[in-house]
Order: sequence, then structure tokens, then C-alpha cells
Amino acid sequence: MATTNATITINSDIMSYSGSVSTTMTMKKFGSTVGVEETTGLQVKKFNSASAVKIVDNTEGTAGKGSKVYIRNTGSSTTDFFYVALANGAAASDSTETIGRLYGGDWMLMPWIATAATTHDIHVAPSTTSTMTLEYMVFQE
Repeated sequence: MATTNATITINSDIMSYSGSVSTTMTMKKFGSTVGVEETTGLQVKKFNSASAVKIVDNTEGTAGKGSKVYIRNTGSSTTDFFYVALANGAAASDSTETIGRLYGGDWMLMPWIATAATTHDIHVAPSTTSTMTLEYMVFQE
């Protein structure tokens, strides 16, 4: 049986609230105590256009089951970023729900449910036409 853990440690020295948080999560199958057993593998994509691109679609997860998606901007820019969005259609110009921006060095790990529809596809769009690199992976049942 496979076990995949995600660990995050946050240390803050912000004057209004300093402190630290450290936690580990075992990625499990939907409604189960059994760990996820598959992954798409780490994928790396270079962008040199500000056009939106679908990086994860509904076929990369088990329909109706829980998955986790990891996305990271490998750059170091404090001004260039990737928009990350859930799209309701084949193109990013279709109805989208922007999740946020990933600046250089930023990353995210989010729960994701694949569906038979395209309503949960994940799209990214660079903020610039300069070359930028993104890495991503889906952990799934």
C-alpha cells in the first residue's frame, strides 16, 4: 500500500502575530483511511506566452473521487506570476474561477475532485511573455 504525506512548516516573525505552524497530512482515498496510490508524476512546463493553458483535466483524476494537486512557480521573480483557475469549459476564456496567483517560488497543494464534465479543469496563465516554468502533479486514487 502506498503512503503519500505532505508536510508544511510555517514560521512567522510578523510583529502583530509571530509564531509557527507545522503539520503533516497523509493523502488518503476519498472517505477512507487508505492512502492514495497513483500520481501523474511531476510534470514541468515552460511558458513564453501569456496565454492560458489547461494543465489538469478531468481525465487525470478518478471521477468523483478525491485527489490532491500540487503546483509550483519555479521562478524567483517578485513581479511575474501565474494565475491559477478552475475552468468551466475547454478554454480558459470560458467561465473560470480564479484561485489566485503564484509568484516566483510560490506553490500550492489543494484538494480537487475530478468530474466527467470540464467544470473542474485547472488552467494557468502567465502574467508575462517572458519564459516562465511551472511544475505540477496530481495525486489520486
